[in-house]
Amino acid sequence: MESKHMMRNIGIGMAAGAALGMLMAPQKKTLKATAKKAMRAMEDAAENMTQSMGM
Repeated sequence: MESKHMMRNIGIGMAAGAALGMLMAPQKKTLKATAKKAMRAMEDAAENMTQSMGM
């Protein structure tokens, strides 16, 4: 049980780190487009993690 929680937390942390990395990276796109892309990436990562855990 504890292993599932740990893997979920690791996945959430990785998704949050990736989203922050995308937001902080210098790009010519607007902030709105970058935030939308980061949210999509976080949703995809969370969905992949829950599917791999069988939830």
